[in-house]
Amino acid sequence: MVNTSESSDDYKQWTVGRIVSLFLIVVILFFWIWALSPLAPSGHPDKLDDPDFAKAAKLFCIDAEDEIEELPLALTSKTPNERADLIDKGTEIYRNLLKALQSIAPDPNTGDGKNIQTWITDYEIYLNDRDLYAEKFRKGVDEAFTVSPSIKGNKWATQPIDEFSKANDLKECMVPLDV
Repeated sequence: MVNTSESSDDYKQWTVGRIVSLFLIVVILFFWIWALSPLAPSGHPDKLDDPDFAKAAKLFCIDAEDEIEELPLALTSKTPNERADLIDKGTEIYRNLLKALQSIAPDPNTGDGKNIQTWITDYEIYLNDRDLYAEKFRKGVDEAFTVSPSIKGNKWATQPIDEFSKANDLKECMVPLDV
């Protein structure tokens, strides 16, 4: 015969597994309470707190986009040097854009300033890649255009550029597709 009082006592004891399970349940419960509360951050991490930069930048980007559209597509060029020259012209348009954006950017010590500076730095990486691509054409190397990683880590530089642009309603500032 089985002693029911002993098995009943075993069931009521707090074991390490039960304590860990209870702790995890409480942590998960508090996480969801916090996540669904107004205390949790919301929105896109690239979204600027002050929209003034984005409003001013949009006008500069529209001008750059219009200048790019006036150039023939690099793909339509007849020689590698001609294609490299078109890529260089497009790159120069966007280098001038970055200078203009840098001149209106907020202090880099602010949250918005840091986000904007990171965006501009990624754009500079992308423009340097365009320079390398044009130089390859001048040397007779015809291969696919490749982009370096972003300063943010494991993404290509073009991805955070476009994410920032979309988050701040700057679709005109997205990476140009003229190469």
